[in-house]
Amino acid sequence: MTLDVGCGRFKSEPDAIGIDISPRSAADIIWNLDEFPWPLENDVFDRIQMSHIIEHVRDVTRTMAEIFRVGRAGADVFVVTPHFSSHNSFTDPTHVRHLAARSFQYFTGEDFATFTGSEVRFSIEELELTFGKNFVLDGVGRWLARRNLEWYERHAAWIFPAQDIRCHLKIRK
Repeated sequence: MTLDVGCGRFKSEPDAIGIDISPRSAADIIWNLDEFPWPLENDVFDRIQMSHIIEHVRDVTRTMAEIFRVGRAGADVFVVTPHFSSHNSFTDPTHVRHLAARSFQYFTGEDFATFTGSEVRFSIEELELTFGKNFVLDGVGRWLARRNLEWYERHAAWIFPAQDIRCHLKIRK
């Protein structure tokens, strides 16, 4: 079963369960994602989609703990969010977070488990940055990010900005 968090007007999959704050959305459940716990059962979903929503929530760590709670062991979690260097990250005034690709490492380690008070953990299965359509500038940024992501984010992201972060996580229970 798939959960589409912050589905908006179109769910990622027709049979997905959508949850969103907007009554004009395609959501099956109208809910403010900043209110915990979400009205969902534990250990239900095999696949969780979060496209352009994590940057809108006030508490990313609690949101990810909630994703862990509702997902089954081994569930796939797909997150897409603007990279901090993208103009899209700052254009929308409802964005409360600007994330780096390396931000997702937090959810794999002891700090996150300590924050949640349990063994809440994810593993990163795949992590990539997307770039725009400018062949030369975006090609250089893509090359640098693939060569050394940490170096790219520290030294080159503002020169060769990325567009989005695409992260595939797996729930480890």
